[in-house]
Amino acid sequence: EGGGQLWLCFAGSTWIAEGGGGCTMPPKVHKASAEAAGAASSQAVLEAPITITTAVAPPAAAEDTRAVSLVHRHVFGLKSSVKGNVHFINEKDGEAQILYPAGHNTILYQADQKVQSRVFPGTEGSEGITALAVSPNRKFLAVCERFQDRASCAIHDINSGKRRRGTLTFADCDATEYVCAAFSAENKFLITQGGPPEWKLVLWSWDKARSQGSTTVSNLTGSAIHECSFSPQDSSLVCVIGDGIFKFFRIQEGNLKPIPNQLSKLREANNQNYVCHAWLHCERLVVCSEAGDVLLFDGGGEFKMVLPCSPAEPRSMLCVAAFSRGFVAGGDGGIVRVYERLDNDAKEMFRMTKAPKLDGATAAGTGGPRAGAVTAIAVSPQEEMLAIATSTAQLLQVPLSGSDLLKAEESGVSDILTSFHSGAILGLDVCVRKPLVVTCGSDKSVRIWNYAERSQEQCKFFLEEAYSVAFHPSGFHLIVGFSDKLRLMNLLMEDMRMYKEIPIKACRECRFSHGGQFFAAVNSNTIVVYKTYTCEVVCNLRGHQSKVRSVCWTADDSRIVSTGADGAACEFDIVTGKRCSDWSQKGTSFSCVIAYTNSDSTQQVNTMYVVGSDKMLKEVQATTLTNYVESSAVLGQLAVASSAKALIAGVAEPDKPGPLRCYSFPLEGDYDPYQAHSAPVSRLRITHDDQVVLSAGDDGCLCIFDLKKKAPLRRDKEPLGFADEILVTKGFL
Repeated sequence: EGGGQLWLCFAGSTWIAEGGGGCTMPPKVHKASAEAAGAASSQAVLEAPITITTAVAPPAAAEDTRAVSLVHRHVFGLKSSVKGNVHFINEKDGEAQILYPAGHNTILYQADQKVQSRVFPGTEGSEGITALAVSPNRKFLAVCERFQDRASCAIHDINSGKRRRGTLTFADCDATEYVCAAFSAENKFLITQGGPPEWKLVLWSWDKARSQGSTTVSNLTGSAIHECSFSPQDSSLVCVIGDGIFKFFRIQEGNLKPIPNQLSKLREANNQNYVCHAWLHCERLVVCSEAGDVLLFDGGGEFKMVLPCSPAEPRSMLCVAAFSRGFVAGGDGGIVRVYERLDNDAKEMFRMTKAPKLDGATAAGTGGPRAGAVTAIAVSPQEEMLAIATSTAQLLQVPLSGSDLLKAEESGVSDILTSFHSGAILGLDVCVRKPLVVTCGSDKSVRIWNYAERSQEQCKFFLEEAYSVAFHPSGFHLIVGFSDKLRLMNLLMEDMRMYKEIPIKACRECRFSHGGQFFAAVNSNTIVVYKTYTCEVVCNLRGHQSKVRSVCWTADDSRIVSTGADGAACEFDIVTGKRCSDWSQKGTSFSCVIAYTNSDSTQQVNTMYVVGSDKMLKEVQATTLTNYVESSAVLGQLAVASSAKALIAGVAEPDKPGPLRCYSFPLEGDYDPYQAHSAPVSRLRITHDDQVVLSAGDDGCLCIFDLKKKAPLRRDKEPLGFADEILVTKGFL
């Protein structure tokens, strides 16, 4: 465990392990089986000792001593399943600030500067963020997270970015998540609504991290609760709504006492499900049902009427937000409805003044998936803008000023940052000569991102799903593995134009060589190597018994290493087309392999690093397992920054957040975790200059980190600057 040497030998009928500086064993020993020594089994004979290391994350106090660290630069994406996933913060120097969850982080974004000024990382070990709440003074953020044993809520200071001491965890609540949270008007108290099976509402004095009281709010059948809130006029009044649930509670001496309401008979008669509610500025309350009815109450909870302007369409009112002149609601179909108060009409009370449609309203949305349902709405402090989150992970804005409300024919919908992937990102690659990244996803889109300018340069939707993508070092060419064929494309100024098709279906791995003269594409259990500019087949590399899941070129482009579901790690010579070496571990499915060439040694040595289902990070040279680290979690992706002496790994535990791990290199076992994705990491890349780390996940997010070194390395040559040339067609000229 200390990273020392451990010898294994077979004596009689017993495996013996000896370690330490005084150990003298024969240089040639057989490796222990997984059952006997806790290591991976192999038929290979070891010519050197195995270094067995248990991966350990250092304590927080050791953070300042790290030689290499990852620093957040930008996240493209939105976690759409979080309750209350978009909020406006008080405008700073006239700039709008928007708070939203992305991956396993909460982001504070300054719209005018297009900078993510603060990142509030999720808690390590949690199963994801479930709800957000911002205090009325817009100074504090409550982040609710799901844990395997018990739900938890953390409070952050938005201005300083610091997390408050103590987490809000209720011992008498068996719920693993909080489905909703809300601050009181004077910012003193917080309520959290627990999930199944108890659906317990808890009142907190959050600055002391102490609970004041709790009550079970659901019915005997355990109907789901959707929202909870304090009355802004009376902080002792709490409202809770859900499926067939509409309740008021009065806070008295720390207890939550139910208040009878007139809606119970109406609810029982119509079996209505209530999905959202909002306290209006005119001291009234609106509650929206799943059927599309808007119910109006006075400030004390007395039912007044069903508004005649209700759309009465199923799931048309899934979220609602108040502003000074009325309220805004959104639901299925990507439609936002703005309602304004009628002061002189006691029968109508409110009328709809605007209903912009979100589908196809943005430039990137053309040809893409529909906007889906509106899941959250926030009104800017000056009431000039609406921020809208959708079920397809898009973050949009709509003007709300009085002059714009009159333009019913113009929706004015636009992206707050840019359009995001909707669904898992399946492919990722980065080029050398430009600060560009390419991704492809399950939403059938291929996107070009600029990590230097934090922007999206192109987005194109296709008829087929894309499983893999590769970026030529020049930044002018792409390879995309579609469900029907492998396509080579030229990256033009405003388009991606195909120039060659190769009959490989559902290619899930393709890579350009470092020099760009070759590319490799996986066809089931065979790797086919082509010449880039003629598309001639160089060789077919065979040796895997099952599907190949990962390939990587060596530094001089003379060899390819690969691994797959058969548990084999192979090295091929592309000149001869023969397999040079292989190492296998039966019963394990490997997901990623990388090749590292030690340039410091007199003789060039290629080392493979592989990860897979066995929760280990293995180092292999030729036919020998030379080192492995017990990772305690499934690692899905690897990338090495050789000049920075760091190895980056992406966690791919099913149904859990996917953080990144920064291991010291050469491999010793200690690492630093960095919160990144809310789902398994699907792809990982490091730029050619070892300055930027890029990761993609099943959550549809693209995370960008700067790789910071405590002691910058000396460079013998000045780095070559990025190219600014672009490709255009003759027709364009």
